Amino acid sequence: MKPKDAILHQAYASCPKHLELLLKDELITLGAENVAEKLSGVVFYASAEVLMRSLLWSRLANRILVLINQIKVNDAKELYDAIYQTDWLDQVNITPRTLAINFKGTNKELRNTQYSSQVVKDAICDRIREVINTRPDIVKSNADLSVSVVLKNKQILVYQDISGRSLHLRGYRQSLTAAPLKENLAAAVLIRANWPELSKLNHNLIDPMCGSGTFLTEGYLIACDIAPGLTNPRYCVDNWRYFDEDTWNELLFEAKTRMIAGVDNFKGQIIGADHHKDSVKITEEHAYQLNAEDKIQCQYKTFENFSIPAKNNLIVCNPPYGVRLKKNVDATWRQLGQWMADKALGSKAAIMTHAKNQGFLLGFRATKSWKLMNGDLLITLITFDIDSNAKLNAPQGQKHALPETAQMVANRIKKNLAKLKKWINKEGINCYRVYDADIPEYAVAIDVYNNHINIQEYKAPKTIPEKKTKKRLEDAVLGAQVALNIKNDKVHIKTRQKQASNNQYERRVVDSADMVVHEQDRKYLVNLEKYLDTGLFLDHRWIRSYIQENSRGKSMLNLFSYTGSVTVAAVIGGATKTTSVDSSKTYLNWAKENFKINRVDLYKHKLIRNDVLEYLSSCSHKFDIIFVDPPTYSNSHSRETDWDVQRDHKQMLLACKRVLSPQGEIIFSNNYRKFVLDANLSDYFSIKDLTKQSVSPDFIKSKIKRVCYQLKLI
Repeated sequence: MKPKDAILHQAYASCPKHLELLLKDELITLGAENVAEKLSGVVFYASAEVLMRSLLWSRLANRILVLINQIKVNDAKELYDAIYQTDWLDQVNITPRTLAINFKGTNKELRNTQYSSQVVKDAICDRIREVINTRPDIVKSNADLSVSVVLKNKQILVYQDISGRSLHLRGYRQSLTAAPLKENLAAAVLIRANWPELSKLNHNLIDPMCGSGTFLTEGYLIACDIAPGLTNPRYCVDNWRYFDEDTWNELLFEAKTRMIAGVDNFKGQIIGADHHKDSVKITEEHAYQLNAEDKIQCQYKTFENFSIPAKNNLIVCNPPYGVRLKKNVDATWRQLGQWMADKALGSKAAIMTHAKNQGFLLGFRATKSWKLMNGDLLITLITFDIDSNAKLNAPQGQKHALPETAQMVANRIKKNLAKLKKWINKEGINCYRVYDADIPEYAVAIDVYNNHINIQEYKAPKTIPEKKTKKRLEDAVLGAQVALNIKNDKVHIKTRQKQASNNQYERRVVDSADMVVHEQDRKYLVNLEKYLDTGLFLDHRWIRSYIQENSRGKSMLNLFSYTGSVTVAAVIGGATKTTSVDSSKTYLNWAKENFKINRVDLYKHKLIRNDVLEYLSSCSHKFDIIFVDPPTYSNSHSRETDWDVQRDHKQMLLACKRVLSPQGEIIFSNNYRKFVLDANLSDYFSIKDLTKQSVSPDFIKSKIKRVCYQLKLI
């Protein structure tokens, strides 16, 4: 038989997404063999000594799991049998009094991970009790026996977790600030920023917004060659059947020897600053836990008062993104950029960003960038030299520079806005379209609503790679933000795709407050997050104004009334009574809110939930104005057959004729690009094409091609 240490074990080291390649390199350095990165982890082979060394020295892994078995299972019974067949007492070198189970994955039969975890627990406990007549207690972590099972399709991978806890928990953090950075992510940032090599040259590590000091403490551990496992040596490995105490003690002795030499050899400075006193206290507490009070400095200072050594500095920072803590952070990013330009010239920098524009707010050209995950947030780490040659120059009147592609979009928006400004002021509106795929490669529509922007991405042709369309969208968003001076939390992005024939526009699961916008003397409630549409069709603006100007003393019928915006215009214009018909309860409730903010009398002006054709067939009233704006296609549940505007518009308009007063008019509109008005309608109506005059200046070049007709009785 091979000696224990000669056996190569298959193992899996988990890590945050996007750290896989770094972890792979780290494990190879530690002695692992046949290393291959997977999603959020690395598969490798290693001896017991290398596995113990990895527990002690890995700065990037979350957990290290040793493969016990790989078995095909179909259902709960087979899962139980597969787990039960393992001799669990043979996996440990003590009698396990506690057991921890982690189960991941589902299939058609095993659809609930909590239930599957219970099956695994029962199988292990039953097998152990058969031998020693007792069963272990179930705990969440630091168990005598820790088992992790991963289900993929019909196969389970059964692992023993020899870490027992997440390795990112170094043990020195006694308290945390808001939105703290995990230790292994901080270590990854420092490795990407080349800190291990720079620290050997006695460079200084600087964090001007240090929070709880995670970059400083992890930077200290790296610079002083301190194994992160020394700071929190609680593992399950000493219960593992292949654990060797002599080998472990040798590894500990080696790590402590390297630490003593590393602390003595590092001559650089580690300096942080924060403008919150509590953060400074927490950082000092963490330095104390590491016996590093004389190596890690933390100052209670703002940018203006924070000075750093003259040379050999690496600036590393995780500024607030304005996402979790919901703050306007643009000013902070500009201050950071100004501080670097004023007090850190000649330094290298590594900054974590969430929104793309945040990097450009700093004002320096990035040399490299990497994707990382900070919890559930996708972020980008950018590195650059703080040098006059790397300074980005913004156009006059623009707050910060942009990449050339985003600047193209920004310039076009500025040009459009300059043309529209006089008209916007004259019309008294604060919601309008400012860009509509003006540059074909950047195929988005950008609408302004108060101090928000709503960006609708047109579906790109299948021939364009998804990566390229994503990059173009990012550039368009960035250009719009800068051109319109819009903050990150006021940007709303939607992808508008062609609707499948069996699929209605679904509600977006987003909790977002409504806002009121103004259009002349009309008010409307819009929401830029809940639904694909916002509640107000901006390209109907001329129609709303026309109906308002022509409604005094008249009755009006609004079919497919949506959120009632045209009805509001008629009422403000003096309509004596109105009826709004729609099959959607949601839209009618929205219309009711629009009525309330415009003080519309709900007794005089009716909201009716019904199918339009069904309503018209039974209506006994006559109306002076009928507005009809049907969808291109609908498969509403309230109708037995689907609706197609090209096929069905004649039938609908003839139904409207029956309820139209002799001197009345129908305003008929729709946005089907290939629409052709039925020629036979001229036998019943005098028809006037209003399409051209109904287009507002902000929609002249729009991809939306709406038609508009006035129909009067002959």
